Amino acid sequence: MSIFPYLSLCNAMVSLMKPLVEIVVHDLDTNKIFYINGRLSKRKKGEKSHISKEEIEENLEKIVYEKINFDGRLIKSISLKIENKWLICINCDVSVFNHMKNLSAELLSNDSMDKPKSLFNNDWQEKVHVAIHDFIQKNGWYFNKLLNHNKKEIIKYLFDSGAFYEKNAADYVSSVLKIGRATVFNYLKEWRK
Repeated sequence: MSIFPYLSLCNAMVSLMKPLVEIVVHDLDTNKIFYINGRLSKRKKGEKSHISKEEIEENLEKIVYEKINFDGRLIKSISLKIENKWLICINCDVSVFNHMKNLSAELLSNDSMDKPKSLFNNDWQEKVHVAIHDFIQKNGWYFNKLLNHNKKEIIKYLFDSGAFYEKNAADYVSSVLKIGRATVFNYLKEWRK
């Protein structure tokens, strides 16, 4: 079987995941790199592979393994043996995701995140935000995908919670939910009866 149909797939994967992916195809008969695309390593086509047919496990394609790149970046890899002649190694730089994970953990940590009570004690808008998003989460909805009947249920929930006792609450809720002001007032009128 020819390796060439696989190479167009390799090129597509590297293009899609650039600059995070490098793919290396080893020729197991010559023990040399037959193809390389991507820029994670300093390897070149024609270099010695340092891989022998005998050492390669049969279940290799099921194993995702980690390795450290020459520049210290963490790389996740998987290797696929093709026809006992080729070894396709897909390498992905995951160090950037480790940095993102650490940064996210830092930004999202709740250490000393108590709100100053004097600023939020009378913040009815904040209370409306919390009520809306708690209700959305409880119902398994997504804020940016709310349908009109979902919005009506939210407004009813806010009405039952007493949110509309605040002056301008109807205007504010209509702008938050991107629904007509008149629609909100019609709902309130209906429920107040």
